[in-house]
Amino acid sequence: MRQLVIVLAVLCATRVIAQAAEPAPKSDIAKLKSDIVNEAAIRKLYDEFTAAWNRHDVAAMTSHWAEDGDHVEPDGQVAKGRDQVTALFTKQHASIFKDSHLELKIDTVWFITQDVALIDGTYDLSGVVLPDGTKIPDRTGRLSTNLLNEQGRWWIVASRLMIPATLPYKPKPAAAQ
Repeated sequence: MRQLVIVLAVLCATRVIAQAAEPAPKSDIAKLKSDIVNEAAIRKLYDEFTAAWNRHDVAAMTSHWAEDGDHVEPDGQVAKGRDQVTALFTKQHASIFKDSHLELKIDTVWFITQDVALIDGTYDLSGVVLPDGTKIPDRTGRLSTNLLNEQGRWWIVASRLMIPATLPYKPKPAAAQ
């Protein structure tokens, strides 16, 4: 009996050590079927948003926002609620973004819970022109968005856009020097 206990203890210890040596799993390993279905729905939402942007169809763009969802521009301007997001996008697409073109790439979809997702991605925006006719250089930015699954569909509840900038306390990348 004592030998059996020792063998079981050694086997358990071996399993614990083996698990500790394994790398941490990535979020998409062994996805649940529901995650696969929900990720497809979220990617479709972003495809629809991008197509609506490129048609400059503000109503279609903002139909993806939750009623109390918000949006933060790269300069820190905040639009709280779907009505303010609609007003912001309407103003932008009637002027500086009226000839713009958006390409959006979702890098990761992380499911915090079954009904909450965090999206990270990048975007390329071209064709931006100031009211005086000055063309703004194309820009590449990052996005981070929280989505909520309610009433059988995904809604944008918090959208954050960023334009990467070199920070003064970090060395410049070799290519930029």
